[in-house]
Amino acid sequence: MFIVALALVAAIVAAGALLMLSSKDEGTVLRIGVLPVIDTLPLYVAEEEGLFDQEGIDVQLVEFNSAMERDAAFTAGSIQGYFGDLINTLVLRKTMDVRVVTVDYRTLPDNRMFAILASPNSGISDITQLNGTPIATSVASISEYFMSEMLLANGVTGPVQVQQVPAIPIRFSSLLSNQIDVAVLPEPFVTRAIGEGAVLLTDDRAINTTATVIALRGEWISENRQAAESFLKAYNASVAKVNEDPWTYDQVLYEKIHFPEDLRDSFDFPPLSPIVLPTEEDLQRVQEWMMNIGILTEQFSYNGVMATELYG
Repeated sequence: MFIVALALVAAIVAAGALLMLSSKDEGTVLRIGVLPVIDTLPLYVAEEEGLFDQEGIDVQLVEFNSAMERDAAFTAGSIQGYFGDLINTLVLRKTMDVRVVTVDYRTLPDNRMFAILASPNSGISDITQLNGTPIATSVASISEYFMSEMLLANGVTGPVQVQQVPAIPIRFSSLLSNQIDVAVLPEPFVTRAIGEGAVLLTDDRAINTTATVIALRGEWISENRQAAESFLKAYNASVAKVNEDPWTYDQVLYEKIHFPEDLRDSFDFPPLSPIVLPTEEDLQRVQEWMMNIGILTEQFSYNGVMATELYG
C-alpha cells in the first residue's frame, strides 16, 4: 500500500509538471518589444517579481533603442507584441492585424509626461510668444501628436513649423545648448531640462487622452486567448506594485530604463494605468489627426484596433 501511495503521489507530481510545461510551451511564449522609458517599468517588474511565471505564461522582454527598430522587429515577426502608442499601432494596422490590449499610461491632471519647453536663452517665456518659431520633435509620432494637442489646449490653432529631431537625447542637449529654441520632451527629460534652465511653456496635464499602450498580434491573441488574459492579469498586478512605490524598483529604473539617479528626489513619478482599453474618443482623436497630416488615409473601427474580446 505504501508503494502504491508513493506511485500515486509521483503520478500526481508528474501530471502537474506536464500541465505546467504545456501551459508554458513554445506556443505561449510572448516576446514583447520594449523601449528604455519609465512607462515600461511594470513590464520589467512583472518579469523580476515572477508575476508572469505565476500566471503560467513565458514573457520575454526584448529591448530596443528606438521605435523604428521595434516596429521593424514586429513587422518581421520576431516579437509578438510591444510597448508603443496609438500612432505607431495605427501605422502598423494598415498592413497587419495588431490589437491594443491595454493602456500603459494615460494623461493625468496632476502629473505631466510630455511638455513643450523653450531654451534658456531663447527669450520665450509663454506659449503665445512662439510666432512661427520651429518646435523640435519627432515627426508623425506620439510626440508630434501631443505637441498638437498641447497647443490646441492653449488656444494655439494656427500653422506650426515642426523641426525634425527624432532622437530625444539630441533634442534635449540641443535645447539646453540653445541650438534649438523650442522642443517637445517626455519625462524625465522635462524635469532635468527645467532644472538646467529650460522654460516650461505648457505640458499635457490639460489633455485627457491615452499616451502609451501595449499591443499584440491579433492572430497571437486568437491562438493564445488564455495566455493573453494571463498576461494582462500579471501586468495588472505589476502596475499595482509599481504605483504603490515605484522606488522599490530603483535598480530596475537605473539599469534597464537608464533613469538618472540624481533625479530621484526631484522627480514626481506618475501613476501608471491599470489594464483598460483606450476610449473610442481617444482613437477617434488620433485618427483624425493622422488623417489631417496624411499618415492615415482611412479610419479603422474601434473593434478593428482594440482587443475587446479580452474584456468581455
